Parts: sequence; structure tokens; C-alpha cells
Amino acid sequence: MTDQTIGTAAETPAETPAVADGAKAASTVFSALTAASRSAVMGVWEVDKALFGYARDAVRGYVDLGRETLRAKSLSDMLDLHAAKAHSRIEATVANTREIVELTREKAQEAYAPIKEVVDAYRPNKAA
Repeated sequence: MTDQTIGTAAETPAETPAVADGAKAASTVFSALTAASRSAVMGVWEVDKALFGYARDAVRGYVDLGRETLRAKSLSDMLDLHAAKAHSRIEATVANTREIVELTREKAQEAYAPIKEVVDAYRPNKAA
């Protein structure tokens, strides 16, 4: 063996392009997972905040209903009041559910975006 052959064989794994590419890929994946995790936690926090806001509004509405019930002049007025409250709560719940579903979808897409970028980088290009 010549000195040149020995020098080539003595390269450390860190100097080879394959190891450098692997390290870069691992770093990219780790960064994407970190960003996705952070985004997911923030998304969950925003959805929870919205849910607690809806719950707070519902509790306030029921407290107000209790006060109005005590002020009702007749049983008929009280029943009408409760029927109207039930109707408005059903409508509010449907609207809130739609908002939560849309917010959850939006936040899930935001959380997945960093991972999607990494995955798309390794997908073969699709012919149009």
C-alpha cells in the first residue's frame, strides 16, 4: 500500500459526504419535528382557550337565565323563557362547534406544515 491509499482509508466518518448528508437530514427532521410540536401545542392552547370562552359564555347565560326565571311573572312566562334559552343555546353550540372544527383543522395544518416540507423534499417529482 502506498501512503496515498493509507491516507484515503484513514478518512474519518465525519468527513465522508454520506455522513454529512445524513447529519444534515437528521438535523432538518429534528428541526421540523420541533417546529411541528411547538405549533401543535400552541394550536391546542388556542382551541382550549376558545372552548373555555364558550363555556364561560354558557355559564354566564345560565346565571342570567336563573335571574330571569326568578323574575318571571307566571309559569307560562318561565317556560317560554327556558324554551327560548334552549333554542339559543342549541344555535350557539352549533356555531361554536363549527368554529372549533375549523380552528382545529387550521391549527393541525399549521402543525403539519414543517413536517410536510421535509417529506415533500424527499418525494420524487410528479410529472404534470
